[in-house]
Amino acid sequence: MTFEQASKILMERQGFVKKDGLDRVCAALNNLGNPHEKIRTVHVTGTNGKGSVCALFDSVFRAAGYKTGLFISPHLLTLTERIKINGEEIAEQKFADLLEEVFKAGPDLNFFEILTCMAFLYFEREKTDIAVIEVGIGGRFDTTNVLPRPELSVISSVDYDHKKYLGDTLCEIAGQKAGIIKSGGVCLAPLLPEAARGPVLLAAQEKSARVHFLAPVFEISGYDWKRGRMRLKHKKTGDELELGLMGDVQVSNATLVYEGVSILNGAGFKISREDIVRGFARVDWPGRFQVLSRGECVYILDGAHNPEAVRAFAATFSRSPFKDRDAVFVVGLLNDKDHLSILTTLAPYAAKAIFTKPPSERAIDPCVLADEFSRLRPEAEVEVQEDIEAALSAGARTGTIVILGSFYLIGSVLSVLKPIFCEPVIGR
Repeated sequence: MTFEQASKILMERQGFVKKDGLDRVCAALNNLGNPHEKIRTVHVTGTNGKGSVCALFDSVFRAAGYKTGLFISPHLLTLTERIKINGEEIAEQKFADLLEEVFKAGPDLNFFEILTCMAFLYFEREKTDIAVIEVGIGGRFDTTNVLPRPELSVISSVDYDHKKYLGDTLCEIAGQKAGIIKSGGVCLAPLLPEAARGPVLLAAQEKSARVHFLAPVFEISGYDWKRGRMRLKHKKTGDELELGLMGDVQVSNATLVYEGVSILNGAGFKISREDIVRGFARVDWPGRFQVLSRGECVYILDGAHNPEAVRAFAATFSRSPFKDRDAVFVVGLLNDKDHLSILTTLAPYAAKAIFTKPPSERAIDPCVLADEFSRLRPEAEVEVQEDIEAALSAGARTGTIVILGSFYLIGSVLSVLKPIFCEPVIGR
């Protein structure tokens, strides 16, 4: 089987509906020798921030000399981004070989179930010391939740998204995310909203597990806007370290990893402060307030696709020097998002907006977004460009372009920008 054939099989299974919980993926994994039971893992869920937390854990583990596996979603440019060892994407032929093997073990698996089984099998065979696993959606019924006992379970945030699957209230959503807590395990979370804390505490009590709600241990001491990096200062010790990520919300994500390392050291890992410093500085996570500049032209890419993520973007953007420039916003969203709330948050910042269509069957009509935005900010310059390259060309006339919304959009933009920039747009 070739990589192209494997990709085609996966794409054809995106519409498969999960009807039996985790039963069919458990059956497939059993046919494969239950690789998920033979690997040590950190399991991460959350409405937003879970990818950044995964990237930080992976970077710190690698800095400490451990062989790491990393399973994330979505991808931006290619499917192989989803499965990595020591920061290297799985080779295309290895990807195809694993898919063929998993497909034989579970011919009725859907897109994400196949990928999850592939990742577990790959990490087990490559004998990773630790694998960092990001959930797809939610937690309790997510395919990755077949993991029997992670070294650490992490909830990065709880807010409104995927209501169709997770519920309409923070209490319901938190209950789904708390489903990753395992018997006798340890869970870390930030200071969640009151409505979300109860379900997490209840899940921990039912599983005789420990849960730690963490206030930020860092504060931001400086920004490098051109390079898309920050400096963090530890509130108690005063120690400073560089973080290869941008955004106020990264303070919380960095805290979860920093405190998580302390717990993992108690479980037999050996990770020093120097390892944390190196890991934080080396981390790279494209599409999250990612700044790309060439001459006078600046692109800011952020996969902020739900209200909480857009609020986080706005908080960072309002601190930046870019807010005083004549920036144009290029926005594209999917139809299952609370686009009115998103547009309301963006309206004060976007005097010029171009609405476009992400490459997805679930993309919302950009004309609908343009009409709603015009009602929210009547004096704004608004246009529609369904072609992403045309949208970027129109935006480039201002010199500062903010691309925001669906990760499908961010991936498409990165593919357009890749030949333009001398430095890589993924893996800076």
